[in-house]
Amino acid sequence: MVSSSRPRRTAFTLVELLVVIAIIGILVGMLLPAVQQVRAAARRTACINNLRQLSLACLNFESANQRLPEGCVIGQGAGWSAFILGEVEQNNLADQISLVDTSSAPSGSGNASNWTNGPNEEACATFISLFRCPSDPVSDHIDSGSGPLIPGRVPSSYLGCTSGTTDNNSDLLFSGSKTTAFVRAARSGMLIPNQKANYYGPYQLKTTVALADCRDGASNTIMVGESVFDTSHFMGTSRGIDHWYIGSYQIDYGIEMSEFLGSTAVPLNLYHQYSDERLGTLTNSARSTLFRQMAFGFASWHPGDGMNFSFADGSSKFISANIDATTLSHLGNRNDGETIGDY
Repeated sequence: MVSSSRPRRTAFTLVELLVVIAIIGILVGMLLPAVQQVRAAARRTACINNLRQLSLACLNFESANQRLPEGCVIGQGAGWSAFILGEVEQNNLADQISLVDTSSAPSGSGNASNWTNGPNEEACATFISLFRCPSDPVSDHIDSGSGPLIPGRVPSSYLGCTSGTTDNNSDLLFSGSKTTAFVRAARSGMLIPNQKANYYGPYQLKTTVALADCRDGASNTIMVGESVFDTSHFMGTSRGIDHWYIGSYQIDYGIEMSEFLGSTAVPLNLYHQYSDERLGTLTNSARSTLFRQMAFGFASWHPGDGMNFSFADGSSKFISANIDATTLSHLGNRNDGETIGDY
């Protein structure tokens, strides 16, 4: 008796294998956006936690000193982040840096030389993750400067809110062309400059802010927000959008305060509103003005049209870039007497 049996199949056919591969590809294609969204959400959460910690550090500084940290000290070169190092568990760096004023002349000299050598320079090149948004694509260390140089300087992702009323950071500098009242009005935010060096003579303007000066409500007043960094050139014009932490030899120029400070008088995400094609339609002068505004404004690398901010009560939240310009201005102003509703 002869028995017969079908031959056993030991492998997929080519068609079946291609079908399986196609199904796997479809599944990966479906899952990848979800994975990217989860990662983006995690980075946004880490960023908003950074901002919350920075605002709380400013508030702890205020509790100990009866004033908030100065946004920057014009002439000396320190920024608000230098004053809160001890509040963010960076006591070694806080003890290392010198806040002695080594400049010898007012605006324009750029010779606050203790930031370009020694311990201050080393502090500026020390990476501190708290000052960097996880979505920020900029290198962790950048050599900055064309005369005085801070090698390996660490960019910052965050700016202190210094104004809700001006989009020009040079308005924060008291000089012969401006009145005291004009400059005080421009310094309407929580972290404002202090121009206290003796060599400024009649143009000293010693200004500090305490939490009690925030009469519009701490929960309605921005303390710190996100920023973008771009020092590339476009058609011969430097973007010059650079932000740092701890200190800068350029702060005694007066016009470089956007290294530490931003204003809600600048539209949110202005940087992202201009493609290279759109920039190409502008004159060099118009581009230079626009880049100065971008440097003094708040913007984000997170996907979506908006960004994270922390407030003077230590809270933090996401604000859409479509916010009404007047409301945004009020959020950056500590004492304009305006009631802010939903936004």
